[in-house]
This record gives sequence, C-alpha cells and structure tokens, in this order.
Amino acid sequence: MTSSEAAIWGYGREGQAALAHLQETRPDLTCVILNDTPISDAPAGIEIFTGDAAKEALNSGRFALVVKSPGISLYRPEIAQAKAKGTRFTSGTNLWFEAHPNARTIGVTGTKGKSTVSRLIHHLLVKGGYDAKLLGNVGIAALSEKPARDWTVFELSSYQLADFDHAPDIGVLTNLYPEHAPWHGGVETYYCDKLNIFRDVKTLAIANRAHDEVFARVKDRDNLVWFNDASGFHEKSGKLFFGTSQVRVENFALRGAHNIANLAAACTAAEQAGVTGLRERVDMAGFEQLAHRLEEFTARGITCVDDSISTVPQATRAALAAYEGRLIVLIAGGSDRGQDYDELADALMRAKIAALILLPVTGARLRAALETRGAAFPIVDASKLADAVTQAFAHVPKDGVVLLSPAAPSFEEFANFEERGRAFKAASLSSSLRGA
Repeated sequence: MTSSEAAIWGYGREGQAALAHLQETRPDLTCVILNDTPISDAPAGIEIFTGDAAKEALNSGRFALVVKSPGISLYRPEIAQAKAKGTRFTSGTNLWFEAHPNARTIGVTGTKGKSTVSRLIHHLLVKGGYDAKLLGNVGIAALSEKPARDWTVFELSSYQLADFDHAPDIGVLTNLYPEHAPWHGGVETYYCDKLNIFRDVKTLAIANRAHDEVFARVKDRDNLVWFNDASGFHEKSGKLFFGTSQVRVENFALRGAHNIANLAAACTAAEQAGVTGLRERVDMAGFEQLAHRLEEFTARGITCVDDSISTVPQATRAALAAYEGRLIVLIAGGSDRGQDYDELADALMRAKIAALILLPVTGARLRAALETRGAAFPIVDASKLADAVTQAFAHVPKDGVVLLSPAAPSFEEFANFEERGRAFKAASLSSSLRGA
C-alpha cells in the first residue's frame, strides 16, 4: 500500500491523544477522523467522516494506518475487510510502547481488581522511593504522557489487550470471569485477549494461584511468579501473609478479603520491581480507593455501600463477604450477559439478608435461582434504581446495610457503572433529606 493517509477511529480522549501523536511523529501522514457519531469539538483542517460515511471510507482501503480507540470492537466486520485491503490497525497503547521502547513497565489486567491492583502497585512503588506513573485504563490517555523515570504502571483492559503487540517487563493477572462477551465475540476470545498480556515469555508473569481459571491457563508458562500461593504473598482469614509469617499492614482502608488478595498481587509485583521490606510491613497511608468500589456513605443513619463496579456475580459474592455478620439489603440486577447465578444464590442463602431488591433483567434469573432454594427473606422487584432505593430503605433495619452490588452491567438503565453508582448515592441521599 502506498497511501499516505492515516485514520483516527474514535475521537474521545484516546483519539485526541493519538491525533496529536501522529501529527508530531509522522508528518508524512495525512490524518483524518472516523467516528460512529457526529463530533461537536472537531479540530480545524481535519477531514472527518461519521456514521455510514466513516464505514465507507474505512472499507475503501484508502488508509495505510488506522489507530482504533479501545471501545471499538476489534472484531467488527469492517476491520477484517479493511485488513484484507492492506490497512494496518493499531492502538494508542501500541504507539506508546513503540515510542518508548526502553521504558520499564508493569501491566495489570483481570476481570476484577485491575484498577485497585494498579493503584496499589503505583502507591507501593512511590512509597518505596521510585519515580512512577499510572497510565492506561485509568482515564489517562497514555500517548499524552511520557514514561516515568523508573516504572510506568499500565492498567490494561481486555479492549486494549486484544491487539496488544508489545511486552511489559512485568504483567499481572488478577482473575478471569465471563465478561464483555459481546465486544469479543465470546467468553473464550475474551479470556485469550486478556492473556495477551503474557504473550511474550520475557514478561515476568504474576498470576493468581488461587483462581482456578487463571491457574489452568498459565501454570505451564515459564517466567512465572504466583501470588495467593502459600509460599508467597497471600490472603488468609482476611490478613496478608508472606509464607507462614503475617505481614503488618498499616493504614489500609479497603474492606474485604478480596482487597487483601489485591494487596498480595501488588506486593508481589512491587517486590519484583525492587521495593524492599514488604514481607514485614506495608504502609498504605495516603492510598485512596476509586469510587463505586465498596464506597461507603451514610443516609438516614444507615450505612449505604456503592459497589456499582460489581458487574459479575463473583464480585457481588466478595461484597457480601466484606459485610459478613451484618444484615444486608442487597440491590442487584442489570444487563444479561449470560451470567451464572447459582453460586451467588448459594452465597445469598448463607448470608444475613434482610431483603433482596431486584432490577431488570437479570433480577428475574436471580429470583428464580433463589426460589428453587426456598429463600425465606423478602424478594422485591423494582423497575428502576430509584424505586429499588426506596424499597431498600423500607426493608433495612437500623443496624443494617443497603448494598448496591448488581452482579450485572448497567446498560438496562445507565450508560456505565459510574452513572449507576452516582444515581444510587443521589437517590439514597434524597431519601435521607425527605425522611422517606
């Protein structure tokens, strides 16, 4: 192909950074923008194609290079068609690694926990005296940043890893649960795309020994270190251990055994990166968790918990365990991605549930699983989240917990889990002001 044109496909934060990068580093290329929807802040002097016109331009084979934003599925048919005509597709993540081949990097992925583990690693590196940056799926377009002097930590989503062509020095895999199947075209492809973080044996792989799916898929790999293994950093009875010795953890505000397991992953990676002393003491002073992850607030004197990030049943089981012994009113339900609710239903039967408030559409499936088990606690259907909050406050005892941990994505009512979490907090505080 002799074309000197490149396309930026998707003009959000990633696309804007990619355009600036190509204009600076590849002046030989004429850049255009492709977007599925109209662009309100289009740059001057750049040709723009949207909607069907964008698809036609892509299928014409006119572009030597297309930089695709992560949210656009790699498995869309127009990509295969354009590749057949010689177009090369890449990503902002790949371009960053190409631009900084000598940067020392730590990549972190997993269905759940990757954001927390990435932030924990970054915290431990800084506490350990290293110059470090946190980039990737944390809301910072990598191409807008230079690498840190010592370590650059990347949170990597399955979308970013699907076409990842490079190798971090250290890769961390927290777990694998069925998720994002529509984007990847199936759960197996999703798992394979996640495992692309370990595509090169020169990457030191750090993986969760206690997670069956992870263990089965990486146990035969060379250059592998386990966390949650009895010989290394692992969680036991809600505490952090290295081997048989308990690690003194100070100022750690995150609740739940799963977050101790996240800390075990972070300590393993940080130690491999050169941080010392972690087997004896870990100081988490100054660390703050992201929103919508077991985020507590008070309304009407009741502890409320925004765990909107829990989009799979396994994450909701972890949330229930974090409040073991408390009477819980759980709000659950959302988009159906073929989740298996049997183990969550079993966990609910063991927990102290004051009531279960269910949202469409997966709420009906969870109700059916519980009815076959003879659940004795109230199960209430709600059409919208605001109604679910009203029902939750009507059922919660004074010393109880209202927990939003949906075990499903948000797309029935909301654009994303952040919007759902904000709506939950607003509705809860509104109920508090009304005295409802």
